[in-house]
Amino acid sequence: KVNNGVYRSGFARSQEAYEVAVKDVFDTLEELEQRLSNQRYLSGDEFTWLDLRLFMTLVRFDPVYTTYFKTNLKRITDYPNLLGYVRDIYSMDPIKRSINMKHIKTHYFTSH
Repeated sequence: KVNNGVYRSGFARSQEAYEVAVKDVFDTLEELEQRLSNQRYLSGDEFTWLDLRLFMTLVRFDPVYTTYFKTNLKRITDYPNLLGYVRDIYSMDPIKRSINMKHIKTHYFTSH
């Protein structure tokens, strides 16, 4: 709901569709915030591709999606557990090397 929800919000064709999509995104972020208060990763103590997939959305959320897709009710920095989760995954060297925030921002704000 988070990965697709930001796009559903940004490309909504009506105010009602936007509001439904944004509600889904932030309801899911609240659920994830709660889940991550009790465990390190989505499935417990093991890092999986699901964590990587969520991370790729969350790492773009504050710098891009809050503006570009108008998913701006809250930021990831407003969720202590989600923020810690993003930082924890980002600290993994192979992931850190794969993230180029300048490229991410340039891609979204100049190529669409």
